Amino acid sequence: MFNTNLKLVLTLFFGLLSSQLEGAENWSGFRGNGSNISKASKLPLKWSPQKGIRWKQTIPGYGQSSPVIWKNQVYVTSIEGPQQETCLVHAFDLSNGSHIWSKEFNASQTKKSSSMVSRAAPTPVIDEKGVYTFFESGDVVAYSHSGSKLWRRSLVKDYGKFISNHGIGNSLAQTKNHVIVLTAHDGPSYLLALDKKTGETVWKIDRESGVAWTSPVIANRAGTPEVIVSSRGTVKGYHGETGKLLWTHTGLSGNTIPSASVFGNYILIGAAMSRRNPNAEKASASNCCLKLVTIDGKPGYKVLWKAKKAVSYYCTPLAYEGCAYFVNKVGVVYCLDLETGKQHYAQRLAGPCWSSPLGAGDYIYFFTKKGLTDVIQKGPEFDILASNAIFSNPDEKSSPAKEKTNSEKPQSGGYPQLGPTVYGTAAVDQTILIRTGTELYCIGK
Repeated sequence: MFNTNLKLVLTLFFGLLSSQLEGAENWSGFRGNGSNISKASKLPLKWSPQKGIRWKQTIPGYGQSSPVIWKNQVYVTSIEGPQQETCLVHAFDLSNGSHIWSKEFNASQTKKSSSMVSRAAPTPVIDEKGVYTFFESGDVVAYSHSGSKLWRRSLVKDYGKFISNHGIGNSLAQTKNHVIVLTAHDGPSYLLALDKKTGETVWKIDRESGVAWTSPVIANRAGTPEVIVSSRGTVKGYHGETGKLLWTHTGLSGNTIPSASVFGNYILIGAAMSRRNPNAEKASASNCCLKLVTIDGKPGYKVLWKAKKAVSYYCTPLAYEGCAYFVNKVGVVYCLDLETGKQHYAQRLAGPCWSSPLGAGDYIYFFTKKGLTDVIQKGPEFDILASNAIFSNPDEKSSPAKEKTNSEKPQSGGYPQLGPTVYGTAAVDQTILIRTGTELYCIGK
């Protein structure tokens, strides 16, 4: 009996250790595994343009997706051309930033490139077999880690063109065997699972039409993957293996940009103030916390709380160490108790955040749009520990005059520049990656 129990304990221990090591080495998709929590150790606390940046690499083209990491390789996507006619996938060495390979292909659907439309916004997912990419063109393409193309699908050819004034921004999610794709636009919209080995459709669920930039996330319900989608007034849970709709939460507004955030059985929902029908009370109440539960033997949920003042805008909320963090349009962070929703504080950051906050160790990292990263102590009291720049003079570089000039005179490749803008991040041991439209920064010793 003793040996059996010891074996069980050791199995659980090494399983947990393996999971922690995987989380420390890899960053597998948008916001990592959907929580934006890193198990990485010794993440940098302070840096500047003169100190703490290990390397900086120019990314061909322009892109808004987050980097993904598998062991010592970093992957990012971009587009090129005045009509976004070329889609690109790049691999870099994590240790020194050297270029490993780039692949390009013609887009199935083109759209005039400008600062008002998405440009390589969907973030890929990655596993031990390769990297799976998705573009506004409707193309889903898988590559091996060595750069060999595994398969390609054109969703616009199979299911119709994407219709959106501002493009598509839905990042991929994944289960062990499937790539999960959400399309949310003014034409026929859907959620589907593609086989990782072949790219073939495993299941497809039609959804209501309407533009949303949110991305699906995966929850684990007793070992079964559950796809969570927050979009256009609802949150829905789908069985990850079959696509069957399990539950629907309604009555929300403004949940068209921030995605749902998963932390165990907790689901944080972010939402912004509606521009057409502004209602502060309804907007705050749409920022809420759900908990996955079983009701009469069936998968379901319950609402734990609704926020009274907190709202989100661009970035997805973060659940970390007993607190929930929401960031509004102008860069005010609201910290709430994860169990009750009680507000601990509301404090202004260095600026608005397009990239979502990261929880790691004792710290929360807030990556502001113009390159300053505020690092605060986790917990119910606001204690800012560092404010770190990656640009020498972010205010000067992102001045309105500079933006106007660049918008009127696109640079090579047909993509206008609006000054350096932080779009996405990733974190593994001793390393934070920060991605702008044209460059990738590696922070760490």
